[in-house]
Formats: sequence, structure tokens, C-alpha cells
Amino acid sequence: MAANNEYILEAIGITKHFGGVYALDNVDLNLRRGEILGLVGDNGAGKSTLIKIISGILRKDGGEIYFEGKKVNINNPVDSQRLGIETVYQDLSLVNNQNAPFNIFLGRELIYGGVIKYLGFLNKKMMLKESLDLLDRLKINIGDLAKPMMDYSGGQRQAVAISKAVYWQSKVVILDEPTAALGVAESKKVLDLIKMLKEQSGISIIIISHNMQHLFSIVDRIMVLRRGKKITVQNVHDVTGTDIVKFITDAEAIIEKV
Repeated sequence: MAANNEYILEAIGITKHFGGVYALDNVDLNLRRGEILGLVGDNGAGKSTLIKIISGILRKDGGEIYFEGKKVNINNPVDSQRLGIETVYQDLSLVNNQNAPFNIFLGRELIYGGVIKYLGFLNKKMMLKESLDLLDRLKINIGDLAKPMMDYSGGQRQAVAISKAVYWQSKVVILDEPTAALGVAESKKVLDLIKMLKEQSGISIIIISHNMQHLFSIVDRIMVLRRGKKITVQNVHDVTGTDIVKFITDAEAIIEKV
């Protein structure tokens, strides 16, 4: 099957089963270049399974993945990152007792003199400078960068996790519930940051969220999964939140049964 150059990422006919249960059944996901795609569905719909396959945590049982028009094999998270796909999970995967520069460079630390990482010394001064420049460019103010992540607010922690993806020049960023447990003001800051990434960096973004108001404020299209199947993909300007909820819950079918 030939890839479509309109899309930076295509997951075609993805199937994943756990024993006799199909978590994903012939699911297609198409992400356009420079767009924000919302991915929604009830618990157990297959959202997390799909992004874990794209990010290399799970292996698909069937289907194909194309990235920038080429068929690719994603067998682990390193494969995904090398392609330019970064995933920010709901738990953020930050080291709470370490500072922002440590977390931004976690796993890809800068060292002196190009010596093998495990034999060299960390270039903490350069990592701090690069972190300051990055956060300044993204208009992110988290105060003292020497503080451990546990001392920052939820929104500030989310901003650090997202900025890490920007620093490593990711082409696709997957965000799992980026505003979960955040207050109104902090949610707005995170949503503004996501919009800025699209507008200034041209990054393609997939967002998983249960918050319809947040999704409708930033996404271009919304894809609905239900019980492991793709139900629909809609342009955000062609539907309402009520329409999407009906797709998620199969409300029309419920009404007919009643």
C-alpha cells in the first residue's frame, strides 16, 4: 500500500489483541503535517493501545505504519524517537527529585568532549544554558531551574515535558491527557503552548483527552474510537461536542434499543 504524502504519520489496519480480546480491530490513523488531531473514546476504546504501538511500547499484531511516506518498523521506544515521534504520557515520566535540565536531557545527556556517556562527565552548565534558551523561546516561565520537579505546579511540569519534545526536534508529539488535573488557568497555559508548537514549529500533534471544551479549542480534526474500532474522523468545524459524545457512546443505538 502506498503512503499518502499529505500525512506525516499513517497507521493502516492496525490490529492488536490480548488473548481473545481485540483491543484494536483494523484501525486506521492518519495525521496530517502540521495538524492537531484529537483522539477520543471511552475507557477501553483502544486509545492508549494505539499510541503505545506508535510510540513503540507495544507491538502491533497486524497492519502497517508509514512515517513521512516511508513504511517503518517500530519495535521499541528508541525506534519511535529516532523517527521523530515523542510521547508525553499522563504521568509525564519526569524524575521528581531532579531539576528541569536533568529531565529535558534525560536519556540523551550532554557530556564533555564527546566521550562515551557512561565514561564522561555531564556538561551540566551546557544543559542549563540550553534549557534556559529553550524555555525562553517557548515563552515558558517556571522560575528557578535548579528546583526539583516536585516543587513545580502541574502546569509547569507539563510544560517541561512538552518542551523536551521540542528540544529534540520531534516531528510528531503525542500528548496523553495534557490538561488532566490542572486548574483553569494552568490548562489555558498548556493549551496555548500546544497551539504555539503547531503555529511556530509546524509540529504535528495527537492529543488524547476527555475534555471536549479543551479539544474543540485547539484541534483540527477529531478521531473517535469505540471498542477497538475507528468510528469516525470529523473536522472540528463540522461537528459539536454533543455529536462527538454520540459517536463515543453510540447514543443513537441506545435510544433505539430503549
